Amino acid sequence: MKDNDANDLWRKPQRQSPAAIGVLITSTAVNLLKGFWPVLALYFFRQEKDDSLTIFSVLIGFALLSILGAVIGYWFKKFYVIHDTLVIQSGWLKKKTLSIPIHTIQAVHLEQNLWQQIFGVTSVSFDSVGSDDIEAKLDAIPVAKAGEMKSLLMDRKPQELMKEVGVGTSVASPTYRLALVDLLKLSLTANHLEAFFILTALLFNLLDEVKQIFGGDDYIDTYGRNLLGQTVFALITLLVGVIIISVLFSIFRTMIKYYGFRLVETEGSWTISYGLFDKTKRLVPINKIQIIQWKANWLRRKIDYWTVQIQAIGHKENKKQNIHIPVISFQDVIYLVDVYQPFEEWDTERALMISSDYWKRSARRSLIILLIPTALMYVWLGWPALVILVLYPLMVWNDFKWYSNFRWQTNGVGIQLMSGVFGRKFSLLSWKKIQQVQLSQNFYQRNRALASVVFITAGGKLTLPYIPLSTANLLVDQVLYDVESRKYPWM
Repeated sequence: MKDNDANDLWRKPQRQSPAAIGVLITSTAVNLLKGFWPVLALYFFRQEKDDSLTIFSVLIGFALLSILGAVIGYWFKKFYVIHDTLVIQSGWLKKKTLSIPIHTIQAVHLEQNLWQQIFGVTSVSFDSVGSDDIEAKLDAIPVAKAGEMKSLLMDRKPQELMKEVGVGTSVASPTYRLALVDLLKLSLTANHLEAFFILTALLFNLLDEVKQIFGGDDYIDTYGRNLLGQTVFALITLLVGVIIISVLFSIFRTMIKYYGFRLVETEGSWTISYGLFDKTKRLVPINKIQIIQWKANWLRRKIDYWTVQIQAIGHKENKKQNIHIPVISFQDVIYLVDVYQPFEEWDTERALMISSDYWKRSARRSLIILLIPTALMYVWLGWPALVILVLYPLMVWNDFKWYSNFRWQTNGVGIQLMSGVFGRKFSLLSWKKIQQVQLSQNFYQRNRALASVVFITAGGKLTLPYIPLSTANLLVDQVLYDVESRKYPWM
């Protein structure tokens, strides 16, 4: 009877937790505040205010619409499991039914932001083959029920799906965790330059919004001259302030994101959890991993600190879905990736370089890229515009250094790549994960008997650029033979 009751529970269409209404309203309210704060500032700081239609009336109207939308979204969104298929229905005027065969689901991820923690619910998202552009997500499921759903979808074969509902019996053991000292190292060596550009963009946007609030450029310019005197000291102070804030922002953001990082290895999968306010728990089946990469910038190389990036089925490169694992040392990385493919030390005799034509062509392209803005600036500034060309030697040096450091080698099971200028990036790809292989040539490569080889997997692609055409053909033939003759599955 218990089994039948459990089966009926999942077969019956059901709604999310009522807390989904609160979660949707809260997220909508946050987005409204982000978009309307300039209007609010304009209302409070302007001396003349229009009482006929206050900003509060507008906000109340948006709030009511948000509540109505959240209630409708909650009421018409249902999900259930039947005939080895997960079905998600949504929509009121425009109804939508998403059916995902369970055997195509590669992973189930649980995520909790601060509001979801308050409501005691979690969002559930699904990685499925061929569903990159499809939104397969439930916003608010009770934590215990979400765990049962995850177990149901991942721990049972399709033919056994409706026989039993329970938690898998694999014994979990901690494999890797991030201590507080390690988290501090990760935060201090983060990409502060990225945070600097983000804050700079926000600063320019803020100045633009302030101009609109206070009546355009004249007020800002006059106020700026009186306050700062348009001195070089003020500009330097502003720049130093932005840099300091950028570093602090970057450190704070990294510590919050990876707080409590823990990786637990069970039989055939990794369970990764992290986050202080936004808690994330992700399941990575090892046989679904397509490409593994790990990298470190110059500073992290000095302290032997690396970040592993996992590209699994259903993920594409440069997407948020890619999983990043901070690892303390290079030896820990080797131990971690060994479950995917053994990493071989670089053999100076066997490791190969790419053609020097790579950096030579990049040097010509960089010159053309710089000449265009230089010519335009020359019309405006005259000879001082030639200062832009100072960047050319730096760009050429950067391309040459990247070419000099690039190495690649193959073994019986896959390919390894290494690249970088100051930092280093390693890529690992197994032949059995490749679905397609392409040989590409641009005009420059054709004239020099060169080619690039692109390895395409279900989790993204990896490119080997500027190698001799004969070598590229041999490599493509080897991979195609392996793909066509293999008897093992790619997932």
